Amino acid sequence: MQARRGGTTLAVWQRGVAALLLFAGFLLVLQLRAERALQAELALPSYRLADLAVLIRRQQEADRALTDEVRALEAKQRQIQSAVAAGRGIVEALRRERDAYHLELGQTPVEGPGVTVVVSADPNHLSVPQAQDVRGIVNELWAAGAEAVSVNGIRMLATDGIAAVPGGVRIGDRTTRDPYRFAAIGDPVVLEGALTVPGGPVDGLRGVGLAVRLRRTDVLRLPAAPPRHDFRIARPMGKP
Repeated sequence: MQARRGGTTLAVWQRGVAALLLFAGFLLVLQLRAERALQAELALPSYRLADLAVLIRRQQEADRALTDEVRALEAKQRQIQSAVAAGRGIVEALRRERDAYHLELGQTPVEGPGVTVVVSADPNHLSVPQAQDVRGIVNELWAAGAEAVSVNGIRMLATDGIAAVPGGVRIGDRTTRDPYRFAAIGDPVVLEGALTVPGGPVDGLRGVGLAVRLRRTDVLRLPAAPPRHDFRIARPMGKP
């Protein structure tokens, strides 16, 4: 009986030890799993920090690239603005030069002080103004420094000829008749003095019986010259 009881006790003890070992192994497995999970949890932020560092470096590189691009665009903008300013200066200079040419060529209406002269036939028309009389007054006004001259509203240019036609005179391609009203913009005193000098144009016209009226005017308005035909024969000279 004692041997049987001893054997039973040993079996129970062995089963207890086995159960204890099994439980210890189970706890060991749980501990290992927990440690691995903990290590994984601890390693995860490190991975994220590395990724964030990479993202930050990339963002910084992109910022530097954008900054360089902005600086390049600003430099190009300054160059364009300088070119535009220079172009505007050139355009403005060309515009002023063009306006000066238009003024000299009579293509612009003008106003200013000057004198008016009216030359007409005598009451009996025994003496009638001739083309040479009109030409003489115009030439005298130019010689006295007139800057703009018109005859009966026709703006005179240096290229305009004055020729006799039946009943009047032809100025350029337009015909006009007595009485002839001259308007000249310039220094009124100088212009009047040049015409009324003793033995001058006014005395000469009155001497042949023509009626002459002259007066100074504070503001005269002269029209632009009519369009001229293009040159048909004259051509610019080529390079020598």
